[in-house]
Amino acid sequence: MTHVIRDREPDSVPFSFYAKRSLRDREATGRTEQRKRPAHPTRSAIPRLKGKEFTRMIYDCIIVGAGAAGLFAGARFDMAATGLILEKTSRAGTKLLMSGGGQCNITHAGSIKDFIDRYGKKGGRIRSCLYKHNNLELMTFLEENGIPTVTQEEDGRVFPASGKAQDIRDLLVRKSQENGFEIAYGQEVTGICWIPAEEIGSGQAHSSSFNPARGAGYSTSDSDPGNSAPACWELTTSKTTFRARTVILASGGCSYPKTGSDGQLFSVLQRDLDLEITPLQPALTPIRVQNYPYAELAGISFADCRIRLLRAQKKIAETNGGLLFTHRDFSGPAILNLSKEAQPGDTLVIDYLSAPQDETASRLQKAVEKSHAELPAILTNTFGLPKRFSHLLVSRIGHSTKALAAALTGDRFTITSLSSFEKAMVTSGGIDLAQIDLKTMALKHHPGLFVCGEMLDIDGSTGGYNLQFAYASGCTAAESALSTLSDGTCRTHP
Repeated sequence: MTHVIRDREPDSVPFSFYAKRSLRDREATGRTEQRKRPAHPTRSAIPRLKGKEFTRMIYDCIIVGAGAAGLFAGARFDMAATGLILEKTSRAGTKLLMSGGGQCNITHAGSIKDFIDRYGKKGGRIRSCLYKHNNLELMTFLEENGIPTVTQEEDGRVFPASGKAQDIRDLLVRKSQENGFEIAYGQEVTGICWIPAEEIGSGQAHSSSFNPARGAGYSTSDSDPGNSAPACWELTTSKTTFRARTVILASGGCSYPKTGSDGQLFSVLQRDLDLEITPLQPALTPIRVQNYPYAELAGISFADCRIRLLRAQKKIAETNGGLLFTHRDFSGPAILNLSKEAQPGDTLVIDYLSAPQDETASRLQKAVEKSHAELPAILTNTFGLPKRFSHLLVSRIGHSTKALAAALTGDRFTITSLSSFEKAMVTSGGIDLAQIDLKTMALKHHPGLFVCGEMLDIDGSTGGYNLQFAYASGCTAAESALSTLSDGTCRTHP
């Protein structure tokens, strides 16, 4: 049974009432029945709280963030437990809904072995995680839950067949709820600390309902004076305080801050847990250049360009892929993938054509000699270039075939800036990987605390790789939290 708080539900109802009611429901049913899908899967099962109320529930697991990684973790937490997802905004999966232009490029169809290089120099460190929960497993998970996928032949990107990101978001919310997780909206985490068992006391907190030996529905009532509450993590939010035996941090990075992914939790972790956070910067973001010439061509794209990045005349990065002209900057997959390495002052070199400059110049000169058409038309007919691009290129460069060939095979621009986090698809930087056991996603010196998704200092290329890591790391964190609950390793803290 899933309790949905309607808009007119009184705010004065104590939160502990819902925690107790939910627990009694699970005890009564044994959680053997399939939960009915709610009419509004993103509506919280937690009432809006006024002021600083304290919930006496000690949850099995609290997930911080209802983004892709957090929802994957909740959906993977496949043993009945008492769980809560804290989301600072008013809806779940906002960035997920935006991904792939609303169609959700969920993963890539290539070999998982080829994924490693897509995460740069740190890719090898997440090999175990990616191999265990790979792209085939993710696609199978979706298929088995009623969401078939399709693969684009030209680039291997995988999308839901419906073309709707909402289908995936709704599935993950529903699976999380079926696993015992309710979602509390408008809950921004502002503090985190460890509470030893001796500071809690038997009469001050509900104990967990999780007991792998006895199965779902087992609980220890706080009314029993013989019971002692376990040590736990305490999370302070903008509205109240929550406690849990395990916590999965999945609040994302800094990209698209209006979605709630503003990096605020990083400062909390630095202050409260003394975690090292590597420098945060926009990644997968458009690049702005001096005297950008293509504003009037916004929307025109090239399917396959070679793009290089030079610093002090030395090549520091190179990639091939799609290029897109926007009103203010260069974008498209190739630009986005290169942006992580770019700095103001670097030189951006774009090859619109793959042929060498001399060959291009010779071919163009022969075409000019044979044709009576205007030069822009010759460029379009000879090289298959967009008509408007050909006209603008001639107006920029002039009628010299050698100069035009040089521009087509090495157009140079000076980078002035990268677009901000407002336009960046992901964040480069995050929690230093040295502090994480990447086989379990556990923080090494904080038992019962796990991290997944964009909070880690891992970012991938465009093409479904970042959502694949959200899935792989979310699944790993959930499994590790379950293991911790089973063996009780979160009861002590160094």
